[in-house]
Amino acid sequence: MIHPPTPVPPQAAQAFRHFFQELREAYLERETLFTQIELALLCREHVLVVGPPGTAKSAIASAVLGRILDEKTGQPSLFAKQIAESTVQTDLIGPVDFKVLTETGRTEFITEDGMLGATHAFLDEVFDGRDMLLRSILNVLHERELKHGRRVTSGRIECAIMTSNRYLSEVLARSPELLLAFADRLSFISFVPKSFARRPSRAAMLHRFAHGIRPDLRASLTLQQLDVLQAAVEQVTVASHLLEAIEMLTDELERALTAQVSKLPDYVPTKYFSQRSVVKALWALKAAVVRDQLYRRPDRPLEATVEDLDALRWFFLLGGPQAEEAEALLKVAVDPRERAQLEIVRIEQKAFDAALAKVRAELGTGVEREAASLGASEESKSVEALSRNFQPGIVTTTAQRLRAKLVPGPRHPDNRVALLGAARGLLAVVEQRMTRGPIEGPEARAGLAMFTALSETVELCRQVPELRQRLPVLCDAVGRFLLQSLELMALNAESLAFDEAVALDALVGLTDNLSEELGRVGELLVLLSEGSSGTVARLRTAEAESRRRAVAALRQRATSSFPATRARRDPLDALSADSRRLSQLEQALCRLDSGQRGLKQELLQPLGSAYARDVLSTTPFERIDQFSRTVQTVAENLRREGLAPEPVFIECKDIIETRLREYARGIGREVASPPPAPHASISGEAYNFYRGDFSTQVRDGELAALLGLDGQLAFARQASAASFLSAELRDAVARVELSFVQTRLKYLRSWLTQLLTELPPPQSVQRRPMADSIFDRLVKSRFPLLALKEGELVRIKGVLGVLISIPGELGESARKLENVLRGIDDDFTRFSKELLEKRASL
Repeated sequence: MIHPPTPVPPQAAQAFRHFFQELREAYLERETLFTQIELALLCREHVLVVGPPGTAKSAIASAVLGRILDEKTGQPSLFAKQIAESTVQTDLIGPVDFKVLTETGRTEFITEDGMLGATHAFLDEVFDGRDMLLRSILNVLHERELKHGRRVTSGRIECAIMTSNRYLSEVLARSPELLLAFADRLSFISFVPKSFARRPSRAAMLHRFAHGIRPDLRASLTLQQLDVLQAAVEQVTVASHLLEAIEMLTDELERALTAQVSKLPDYVPTKYFSQRSVVKALWALKAAVVRDQLYRRPDRPLEATVEDLDALRWFFLLGGPQAEEAEALLKVAVDPRERAQLEIVRIEQKAFDAALAKVRAELGTGVEREAASLGASEESKSVEALSRNFQPGIVTTTAQRLRAKLVPGPRHPDNRVALLGAARGLLAVVEQRMTRGPIEGPEARAGLAMFTALSETVELCRQVPELRQRLPVLCDAVGRFLLQSLELMALNAESLAFDEAVALDALVGLTDNLSEELGRVGELLVLLSEGSSGTVARLRTAEAESRRRAVAALRQRATSSFPATRARRDPLDALSADSRRLSQLEQALCRLDSGQRGLKQELLQPLGSAYARDVLSTTPFERIDQFSRTVQTVAENLRREGLAPEPVFIECKDIIETRLREYARGIGREVASPPPAPHASISGEAYNFYRGDFSTQVRDGELAALLGLDGQLAFARQASAASFLSAELRDAVARVELSFVQTRLKYLRSWLTQLLTELPPPQSVQRRPMADSIFDRLVKSRFPLLALKEGELVRIKGVLGVLISIPGELGESARKLENVLRGIDDDFTRFSKELLEKRASL
């Protein structure tokens, strides 16, 4: 296809040429630098210029940027700043807006006063700034915006020229990471040598200065004219084979320059080869096409050619003297830094020439190389095989491969044609298969694999532009196929009612499969909405109805098959096993229909009740607190298996009451309380009897344990009831408790009476040895140990306190026993106090 020439508007083209021709005449042997600046202005990129002092770097930057005027104001849109170690961020991006700071406390900058507020910027001695400042400058220049907090301020900056009197080797020694950052974000880097390569250039310079001839720069260039040229750059087209050439040149040049690093330890390639640099290279190539039209071929179309690739040397390489001039300068250079910089220029130019020659040689075979990598013939063979033996899995992978190869697609049209042929063949195979319906041969019905294959096929047709015209027809065919498939899904689920072999475990798998299939159908409907919206509405109704019927059938089958899943084994094991299976089934059903929660509770409730009845009716216990632990264990096991314990314990209330009543009757028989013999009350035998056999038979504290159990069961208590357990049960246990306390107090009263009878009264003691003897005998009886250290009297008082709270006869009886307890405590306290006081006075 021949593209007609698209000339740049002559006024802007002529102004651009005259502007830079005048500069080239004024500043000798700076052709490469001016070329890089021209390209930077055209593609809105930045330039770094390095070289020793006295080489007119700053003068050139000022002469270029300072004379590009705005037609509206007659002034340049230029921000200029000489960087020093003391330079701070606000010097470059603009001062802090103190009005905003004082009113809101936020830090914002007046960017109009900084480099973002101008179209062009000139930063002199850029490497004299601190590293953090320079990184900040680079980010702002690259992104053309300033991020401060949640606010992002866009700038007008298009092109910045940065200069430095340092050699790149000095920057590398100071901060390799900084140089790498510059190489990645700046499109053009140029080196200006100390000397002239051509002898007449030096003579011409001396002649000008000797006669006081200063550069007379009269040519003008406006921002508006530059805008026209930049718009032309945006119109430049780059064919696919040239895009491939840019990639090949980038890779080949990177390999060549990396190889030089191993030979020259101090060498770092000028360009950092990243994805960002490849994109910038594309714009540099477009700018080079416009520049070539401006200077050499005004009639050429704005379309890049293979010959234009040579202009990328100004982007990828360190700009400097041409090869012959570099060789001449190397012969006279004395400064090792100068020699090193010229050597880099020479090495990179040779590497670029070799890389470009290799790319041009290989570019002619691009169609064949791409065809081999795409494997269009293999795709065609795969599609042909599918026409004979349809396999959904292979359809899926084939459609995915074809989509990956066609979107965005091959660079060469011939290769795209071959792939499109395979893609159209795949569509025909899929459409032919759908005409036979969801059931074919040994297949029960179209399943997940088929729906996945259809999704990938529709996606292929949707994303490939050449196939989109077939999308409505394909979507209609898929819609008809899905309607049949959805009906079959519901029928298959309903057929489970006639299959007695399907157990609970199998239902879980079937439900999961159905959920995945319906989910994939939903994804298909989203894709179909682009090609056939009317069909999609009908399909959504069918999908909802199929889902409803399937869920109802699965739930009914689960209900009917669940009793058959129980085995005669440990109730908790049975509960746990069925709980796991029902949890899986309920989760699977909820994926189909979120309203299916409660199935597990419904089906597992009878088994949970059976487990609770078995444990609560058979587990032996000797104290009520042991039975309380059993109750707690049952409740925790029910909760762990996902069952609410409330209805279970309401159902088991009679079992709990019966067992506790039987326990109260069993321990309520009268316990003998023989008074201790006189010698036993003194020798400690009365204490041993009290703590031994007597305490085993007389169990107090059971009423408190019963009340604790009642509080534990409060979750199952009816809203109108004051307690879960009956008042009759509480009274029965309370009567046993009262009897036990009475027996204890009777024994303690007899013991203390015998003890005080055996011991002389403290008032009769006249000598210390006798007092000590009485004291020792009292201690030996161990009654003080029981009453004081072990706190037995206090414990019994607490038991009586619970009994006293019961209204009626039981409470009154408890108060009477409290008086008996108080009498025991008073008698012992009075005797021991008098003995201690008497003993202390002797």
